[in-house]
Amino acid sequence: MHYYFNAVLKLRQDLRQRVQKKLIEHGHADITLEMTQVLYFLSFSTEKGEANQQEIADGIAKNKSSLTSLIDNLLKRDMLERRINPENRRNNIISLTEKAKQFVQDLYPDVYQTYDIKKIQLSLEDIQALTKTLNLIIES
Repeated sequence: MHYYFNAVLKLRQDLRQRVQKKLIEHGHADITLEMTQVLYFLSFSTEKGEANQQEIADGIAKNKSSLTSLIDNLLKRDMLERRINPENRRNNIISLTEKAKQFVQDLYPDVYQTYDIKKIQLSLEDIQALTKTLNLIIES
């Protein structure tokens, strides 16, 4: 089992390095992998491009306190807007700005598609089985 976890950690580190390299190539050295996760979650996992902090935290597997600093950094870069939820004043609604929408539109194909799936000798069934296995481990 140790080898499995080591492989997962290496894959995560490799992905981080590949994404960071692509961001630097596109002139966004100040944007981190974690920041892109927030932007991509809001872009692709929500209907309106907005969510509350807990939904974002759950969606990108971060705790709410570490998410706060990511949101603050994205607010400083004019990538997010924060407003009070009128239905529950204790919750903030986080939404993408036009700048963030353009960032995702311009960079998603190149930055997040860092692996050439055609070169990886895995079938769709293999990828689905791997995904199922990873989710079972996460849920246990």
